[in-house]
Amino acid sequence: MHRVAAVGLIALSIFHFGYMAFTRRGRETFIALMPEIRDITDAFESFNYNLGFTRWIYRKGIRKDFFDAHQYWLFLEPPRYGRYNFIEKFEYLALIWGTFVMIVTGFFLWANNLAFRIFPLWIFDIFRIIHSYEAVLAFLSIIIWHLYNVHLNPEVFPMSRVWIDGKITGHELRTLHPLEYEELVVKRLDDGRF
Repeated sequence: MHRVAAVGLIALSIFHFGYMAFTRRGRETFIALMPEIRDITDAFESFNYNLGFTRWIYRKGIRKDFFDAHQYWLFLEPPRYGRYNFIEKFEYLALIWGTFVMIVTGFFLWANNLAFRIFPLWIFDIFRIIHSYEAVLAFLSIIIWHLYNVHLNPEVFPMSRVWIDGKITGHELRTLHPLEYEELVVKRLDDGRF
């Protein structure tokens, strides 16, 4: 069963690579999923907004003159995201990296006669360790990080329906991806479809 799942993972990875490389929509999606400098600032702003420390300091009257002059540091609103936020981009890159690691190490664990001809035993043991720890990491990432963001997050609870039909509600688009929403509005206004 493990090897059938491995073949399925490899086939799905080949299909995904082909889709991303050879279709226009795939290339656009891949480019949109690549991290930018803005993702670092979005992560910083999101962390500070959720922490609320500077707003608390401001309400206590500490450094009020500084915060009055520099409103940015109060983090009054969460960052505004485009099509993908920094969490989704990080998840995607982690998926790509984890899949690559699982396929390469799994191949040498499966073809152990070939692996023993090419590598010493200690490299084979490292492959086994990396493969098993990557599997645990992927499992925990899905259970903790992905499950919360897609199903349990109060903004989308009980779940985001995007994974079912590929569509997002207008409310979710406006609140979770406002920059994407504004881009679509401008595009439709330009096309005369709004």
